[in-house]
Amino acid sequence: MNIQLEIAEDGRSLRIGWPDGEGVELGARWLIDHADGRRDPVSGQRGRGALELGDGARILAARIEDAALLVGLASGETCGVSLERLRRQDRQTREPWLTPEPIAQAEPVSFEAYLHDETALREALSRVVRHGLARLDGAAAGPGEVARAVARFGFIRETNYGRIFDVRITASAANLAFSNKALELHTDNPYRDPPPTLQLLHAIAADPGGGETLFVDGFAHAAALRRDAPEDFDVLARTPVRFAYADASGARWTARAPVIELAADGEIVALRLNHRSLDLEPGEGRAMERWYDAYLGFHRLVHAPGAAFERALQPGEMVIFDNLRILHGRRPLTGGSPRWLQGCYADRDGLGATLERSQASISGECADGR
Repeated sequence: MNIQLEIAEDGRSLRIGWPDGEGVELGARWLIDHADGRRDPVSGQRGRGALELGDGARILAARIEDAALLVGLASGETCGVSLERLRRQDRQTREPWLTPEPIAQAEPVSFEAYLHDETALREALSRVVRHGLARLDGAAAGPGEVARAVARFGFIRETNYGRIFDVRITASAANLAFSNKALELHTDNPYRDPPPTLQLLHAIAADPGGGETLFVDGFAHAAALRRDAPEDFDVLARTPVRFAYADASGARWTARAPVIELAADGEIVALRLNHRSLDLEPGEGRAMERWYDAYLGFHRLVHAPGAAFERALQPGEMVIFDNLRILHGRRPLTGGSPRWLQGCYADRDGLGATLERSQASISGECADGR
C-alpha cells in the first residue's frame, strides 16, 4: 500500500497521503490522544485526563506497520493509530429531497421484520438518518405499537401529552391537532428546550375521505433558501423568536430560538417552524417586518406544489421521522372522521447508537467471512 507520510518541520503535525490521492493532516497531540490502547475498548472512554497531554508534543519519526500508523515522539514514546480509525467516516449521511420520489419509491419496511430482523431494523433506522423518515407497515391496528417500535432503538420521550398520545377529533380541542382542521407544515413542540428529535405516528383508523398526512424535507428547502435567497436565510438563522404553549392547568412552556438553527460551522441542524405556537414579543417593527418577509417566503417554499410526500395512512402503517428536519402537516378531515393516529416522541441519540451497533455487527460478520 503506497501511503505517503510527511512530518512538518516543527514536528507538530503529520500529513498522510492515501493511495487514492486523498489526504489528511494530523496534529501531534491528536495522535497521542487518539492512540490505540488509550481508550476503553468497549465504551471508548479515555483513561487519561486532558492535562496529561501537555503542549510540547513533537513527532520525530513515522512509519506504517501492521495496518497502523506508528509515530515516534520527542518524549521517547511511540504511539499508534490503526489505519481503519484514520479512514473511518460516518456510515450514514443525509440525502436531501426537494420532491418526494425518494420516499415514495422506497417500499415500506415490514413491521414484524423491523421487530425481529437485524437487517430490516438497520434499513429502517438508516432511512431516518438519510431521508429523515422511514415507513413501516403491517403493525397491528391497535394501540401500543409505537412503544414496541421505540423499544427497538431507544426510549420514549415523555411530555405533557404523556408517553403515548392519541391524535383524533375531540370536542373543544385545545390543540388544533385534535380538531378536524387542516394543519400547515410544522415541527412539533418548538416551545420545548430541547424539542423532541424524533416522532412516531401509527395509524389505527383512517378517514375514508380526508386527513392525508404530508411530509416535507425542511433541511433540503432551507438549503435551497440559503442558495437562492441568502439574506432571507440569514434573517431566519440569526433572529431568535419565541414559541409558547399553555395547557388548561396554567402550565406554560416557552423557548426562544431561530427558525433555522445552525451549528458553529454553518451546518443546518434543526428547524423550529410552527405558526400555531409562535409568540413574538412586541417591538422593533421594521426588523420584525423584515423577519416576516423571510418567514413567509420560507413557508411558501415548503408548501409549494410537488414538495410534499402525501399519504393517507392506513391501519397498521407507521412512520418514524426526524422532528427537527421533517415538516409534517395534514389535509382537513371529513365530518365525524374516525381517523385515529397514535404517536410518541423519542430521540436521535438512541437511534444513532443502535444503528452504529447494528452496522458494526454486520461489518464484523463481513470481516470474519460470515
